[in-house]
Amino acid sequence: MKELITNITPITNPIIIFAVIIVIILLTPYLSRKLKVPAIFGLIISGLIIGPHGSGIISDNLGVKILSSVGMLYLMFLAGLEINMHSFERSRYKSIVFGILTFAIPLSLGYFIIKNVFNYSFHSALLLASMFSTHTLLSYPIVNKLKITRRESVVITIGGTIITDTAVLLLLTIIVASFQGRLDWIFWVQQIFLLAAFVFLVLWGVPRISRWFFKNVQVEDSAQYLFVLVVLLLSSLLATLANIEPIVGAFLSGLALNKVIPNHSALMNRITFIGNTLFIPFFLIGVGMLINLRVLFSGLETIVFAVSLIIIALISKYLAAYLTQIIYKYSKNDRNLIFGLSASHAAATIAVILVGYNLGILSETVLNATILLILATCSVSSFVTEKAGRKIVLQEPEMPEVLKKDRESILVPVSNPESVTTLVDFALLARQHKFATIYPLSIVHDDDRLEQTLLHNKDILNQLSSQTVYSEADIKPLTRIDINIPTGISRTIKELYINKIILGWSGKSNTTNYFFGNIIENLLENCKQMMIVTKLTVPLIPARNIYVFLPANAEMELGFGDLMGTVKALSINTSAKLLLVVNNQSQQAIHNFFAKDRFYNTVKYRIFEFYPNISSIAAEILSKDLVIAVSARPSTISFNRRMVLLPKILSSHFSNQNYIIIYPEQSADVEIE
Repeated sequence: MKELITNITPITNPIIIFAVIIVIILLTPYLSRKLKVPAIFGLIISGLIIGPHGSGIISDNLGVKILSSVGMLYLMFLAGLEINMHSFERSRYKSIVFGILTFAIPLSLGYFIIKNVFNYSFHSALLLASMFSTHTLLSYPIVNKLKITRRESVVITIGGTIITDTAVLLLLTIIVASFQGRLDWIFWVQQIFLLAAFVFLVLWGVPRISRWFFKNVQVEDSAQYLFVLVVLLLSSLLATLANIEPIVGAFLSGLALNKVIPNHSALMNRITFIGNTLFIPFFLIGVGMLINLRVLFSGLETIVFAVSLIIIALISKYLAAYLTQIIYKYSKNDRNLIFGLSASHAAATIAVILVGYNLGILSETVLNATILLILATCSVSSFVTEKAGRKIVLQEPEMPEVLKKDRESILVPVSNPESVTTLVDFALLARQHKFATIYPLSIVHDDDRLEQTLLHNKDILNQLSSQTVYSEADIKPLTRIDINIPTGISRTIKELYINKIILGWSGKSNTTNYFFGNIIENLLENCKQMMIVTKLTVPLIPARNIYVFLPANAEMELGFGDLMGTVKALSINTSAKLLLVVNNQSQQAIHNFFAKDRFYNTVKYRIFEFYPNISSIAAEILSKDLVIAVSARPSTISFNRRMVLLPKILSSHFSNQNYIIIYPEQSADVEIE
């Protein structure tokens, strides 16, 4: 089979090469979301397309190889840096047991099948089998959104990651030495001494040197990052001198700095930002450039091999989770949660296979089959983790408490200052506390009209303050200068500890890709506070009825108490009757919530089976009524895919009426390798 394109001359200009790759890094995550494939897979495929076995526009290039090699080290460094060591220490013995099982079972099963069924050599079979033992916690953000990160089954899976990945990387060193003919008694004596010295220098020396540096050397933030980069590269170099693969040094340097660098510090943010933005994407693209699909599709035997790898990987990880369940008497859902978290292969898997490929131990067929393995296992991991996590939350529910924040801070961003009065009036009606702080916010671009825009907005916001002086709320108009509106809003939310965000919407889709438009979609993805999207056509007072459509399991969301408090405030402040459209389970939970005061006597219910069930009663909703549809962000306990159509359904039925969509508060995401 010929190359995909043979008449294209590879680009040699380094500026153009760099520009092409940066454009790919910029666009690939967006396209991956649209195609509903993992971003890691999208970057690898992008590398295939532009690489020598694809279009050929970029050939093997020294600069790309350097950045790709550093990216592989950076990936393993982050894997060690982001692991929660406190969680590991709390359940270390159970973590050790699971770590041994999730290392030994995939290794043994994989070696037996690869050696005896596919007739691979000893070194090839053992190295390929070790790949099955690795796993990457790509689905951890799912359990974080479901608020079950402290569950023991989750904690021991995190701890098992440290053990199995470290064991695989050490085994990799032994396999490489054996393949190169260096595995004799001299090797073992020398290796034990070098390994002990290396581990001592990294795990004992690096934390102490780093603490001294950060405490005593007054340097700029950029120098702190460069120091971390030096630690990473020197640790990788020391690993090479100790006859260990550099990725082992990178991983251990991450563990060494784990407790030195605070998880939420500016330095940590800078480390993860640069790595995820530049180095790691370069590595993934570099992996894609190595792929030769003609090897993968050279015959049925190759396809069978790739499918076999996927089956071995999933079955072996499931067996490890099943035995852990038996030993510690976990529930079926906990077993599936362990399996889901440990099923995905990505970071260490690529690193191990790439080392074997570069040494000639593994072939192109294995390299290409591994890419399919990564895609399949990451997909299964996400599905199983979300399903098991939801069942755990549903079977062991905890009623969220009422809002217990020290103060209620409401942000009202406005793109058009002329319409700010309507949104602030709504904020006054939706506040739960009389003396809540309301921040009308105007974001201004730094351009030639900056001074004129600032003066104009200042006059309007000051006029607003005088109009609402008797509202008893603390209204503090704000103007921020920033590069774009979502960034300015996000920074203000963090700066002022905002609890609630109220946004205006025209009721029409602004682009072909978004219902709300880029600004609101961006905020929904990146901000976890309660977000209220309003389409206000007529005055809310007097209001006749408030129809509230709630999805199943809404009562289990973190922000349920704040949500119901807001609905109650709107009902009281507008003197409107409250009608809740819910299922039976949610009705009982809401009834119990409102039973604390006399308000529950005024609440009426309408039972439904499917959400959103708006069309069936849209005809009875009058122009003076307010419609509230409660939605949820993806991967939360009350989310269902039909919610994506909510804006379209509401705009089609209530084009001349008031309606709002509420997204309850969620916890912040934490990603762990």
